[in-house]
This record gives sequence, C-alpha cells and structure tokens, in this order.
Amino acid sequence: MVGNQRGRGLIAIDLDGTLLGPSGELSDRNAEAVHAAADAGWYVVLASGRPPHLVTHLADRIAGAVTHVVGGNGSIVSTFPGTADGDTTLLHLASFDVATARAIVRHLRTVDPGLRFALATDAGFGHERGFAERMPAAVHDDPIDDVLTLGGDAVFKLLVFHDEHSVDDLTRSLPPHLADALDASDDATVNGTEFAVTHMGADAAEIGPAAVDKCAGLRWLCEHLGVAQADVVAIGDEGNDLTMLTWAGTGWAMANAPHHVRAAADHVAPHHAEDGVAQVLEALR
Repeated sequence: MVGNQRGRGLIAIDLDGTLLGPSGELSDRNAEAVHAAADAGWYVVLASGRPPHLVTHLADRIAGAVTHVVGGNGSIVSTFPGTADGDTTLLHLASFDVATARAIVRHLRTVDPGLRFALATDAGFGHERGFAERMPAAVHDDPIDDVLTLGGDAVFKLLVFHDEHSVDDLTRSLPPHLADALDASDDATVNGTEFAVTHMGADAAEIGPAAVDKCAGLRWLCEHLGVAQADVVAIGDEGNDLTMLTWAGTGWAMANAPHHVRAAADHVAPHHAEDGVAQVLEALR
C-alpha cells in the first residue's frame, strides 16, 4: 500500500458504451473532464474488458490524467502510459492453468462445433475466425485455425463466441457444459476454483475463475493505492460492470445501460452519446 497520495478518491470508468461514444470515439468534452478530475485530486482509472494494450491508443488524449488500467475484466492491473514511469507497468495479474482452458475448449467443441474461441496466454494471443469483427478496438493479428495450438502455461483470457447465438444466449447455456468439462477432465487444474461464463463487454463471452471480475481488480488497486471503498466512484454500462458499480461507494450506470444494470446502480448518468461521463465528472468538482 502506498497511501492515497491524491487524497480525494478514485474514479473507475468503463470504456465502450461509457467513456467512448457510439462510434468508439473519445469526445473532447469527456477528455477535458477526465483531465479536470485528475487536476482536482482524483485517481482516474480505466476499467475495461479490454486488456491494457488495447487502450494505449488513448494515451495521446488522456495521458497524465489516467493513472491506471483495470483491464481484461479485472484480470490485469497496470499503470497507464504517460504516468511517472513513462510506460505501462504490470502491477497485478490473475491467471489459471492452460490445461484447464484446453479441457474447456475441447469439451465445448463437442457440445457445439459452431463455437469459436480466443485465448491469451503467457505465450501470446490467438483468435479464431470472426473474433476481430466483434471487437470495438482493432485486432491486428490474423486469425488462427485453432487456439489450442497456442503454447504457454498460464491463461489470462478465454473468450467464446458463436455466429448464431448472442452473448446472452452463451452466458445462459454454457455454464452446465462448463461444469461437465471440468468434472470430466483429468487434465484440468481446478483446485476448488469455481469457473463462470460472463459477458466480456463486447460481442463475446468470457470463461474464467468466478472470483476474477472488474470489482476484484478494482478492489486490489484501491488497496494498493490506499483508497477507501467509500471514496470510489464507478461508471459503467454493461453486465460486466455490475460488480464494480455495486461495490463502489457510488455507482453510476449510463442511460444506455440495460435495465438491470441501471436498477443496480446508485445513479443513472446521461447517455454516452451525450457525454454522460463528462456530466458526472463535472458535477464531482
């Protein structure tokens, strides 16, 4: 713990559907509001389903204001480019054994051959056909035929998608098959860990330890910085934001969020097309 050096608290902001507009752009008003909040003494943190390397393109607009990234839906915590060290520094990483991921993928393929996957391990990142088109940020690597050809020992992200089934369909239908995969495998290294299927925030579902989410990553960062839970403001719009919105001292759901997310938050912010984040931050000064 380094102590709360900024003093006022921490603002955790989701990206897609929240800080970014409908076309994925960062508006001038939102960027200016982020800088003003930092100048007023807040830690400003991006909390996203994206891994940190897919948010660095925003550094030219908000470097010096944003201090950290809680990325990969809470599995990765890093500094943001432009902070004191001038680069991205990994602070915290949650992973699970690659044998478990392989057991899950193999079993789910027997359940539905139409399922496709993306996988991030300590050996790199691989994604199957159709993944890049689903992501709000550009994916520059070419697809591969089978993510199981990717090496490594530790898995940071396992994503699943289907051309004919929505993310909501997958989060409802896959959990029983996930349990079957883990029960049937002699290779999976579970060690009592409960696994879950969640919405990653884009057009894909995520499979991983149930205890790893945006709230867990944000809680780790707050302990690291010495920020009290009551002094955290969280802003988001999707199901993967729910845990941090309800954990934070104050949770804001965007007007464009689904009903159940808005109902769970303390307040509802204006639509992301109306610079809703800026309107919230301007009121905090």
